[in-house]
Amino acid sequence: MEKPKILVIDDEKAICDACAQILDGENYDVETTQNGESGLQKIGSFRPYVVFVDLKMPGLSGMEVLTRIREEDPKIVPVVITGFATVESAVQSMKVGAYDFLTKPFTPDQLRVVTKRALDWRKASLDAERLRNEKEKLRQNFISMVSHELRTPLVSVMQYLEVISGGFVGGISQEGTRIVERMKTRLDELLRLIDRWLKLARLEEVSFKDEYEDIEVSSIVREAVDTLEDMAAGKGVHVVFEPDLEECMTRADRELIREVFINLISNAVKYNREHGDVKIALRECEDYWIADVSDTGVGISEENIKRVGEEFYRVKSEGTVAGTGIGLAIVKKILDMHDGRLEVVSRLNEGSTFSVYLPKLNYSKRSKKNG
Repeated sequence: MEKPKILVIDDEKAICDACAQILDGENYDVETTQNGESGLQKIGSFRPYVVFVDLKMPGLSGMEVLTRIREEDPKIVPVVITGFATVESAVQSMKVGAYDFLTKPFTPDQLRVVTKRALDWRKASLDAERLRNEKEKLRQNFISMVSHELRTPLVSVMQYLEVISGGFVGGISQEGTRIVERMKTRLDELLRLIDRWLKLARLEEVSFKDEYEDIEVSSIVREAVDTLEDMAAGKGVHVVFEPDLEECMTRADRELIREVFINLISNAVKYNREHGDVKIALRECEDYWIADVSDTGVGISEENIKRVGEEFYRVKSEGTVAGTGIGLAIVKKILDMHDGRLEVVSRLNEGSTFSVYLPKLNYSKRSKKNG
């Protein structure tokens, strides 16, 4: 097994020799150098796990070395050696990547403790990165499986049912027709669930920023209301949208923001009481336009509000309609992509208000420029 590699960069030869002697005894592979330039060269050839850097050195300073270490290999854990430990130097060195401090004069035990702590932190960071990569690989494999090995055969089954219900393979009884129609309904629900999950998964891997344009929020809300007009009428729910604000401009992907409002308004209708009301209002607050979607439906308990928007989490209460929880997860993801957010206020049996925060156009451009 490879020994952990430690590099010490300090212009005092006595410090370098002492560190090497102490750490060699701990079964580490140690190298030393007495200036920043040669230290950076050793980093390229030696590939250390931890680098001790003196802040005060002639030539290339410790701060400059810290900056270059981060550029060279972010997996390296830098530790600052200094005889001038101040709050200012501590903050500055942390900004350029220092993990810890060792103040001159230090004892052998202090050096051992800081070294072990740095190595443990490096191992934890590498383990976390490996887990993230494995999780991403599993996610990609699952997306592929859902797309091709699950959705494709379901579509084929749906097509066969269409052939049967269309009478192309002979007549079927009234009861048989009823059963086939119920099967088609359930399959359609499953396919829509798969499609929504795939949409959520792809939102996490695709950047839409190149497709952003200047859009007017009230026009998007109006499109969503018009799209859901028949659905609301079928349940006897009265949807009202009378914007008090004009030219509420934001920079966004038009179709994704439309998806946000279609989802929220359809939920407000679906979870409403019969002949209930849905009201959409626009207001502003500092750098945001806010669209409030309010309903007179079943409401959400305080304990459940905290989990609204979690993938596959569905609020369970008497009188609610079955759902999957994916819709609100998509809403939150889309708003995150646009530097916006979703807030929820609700009371059981009294209704809910979902507030969509979208950056004003000048704020969006400023954020993009700063980013």
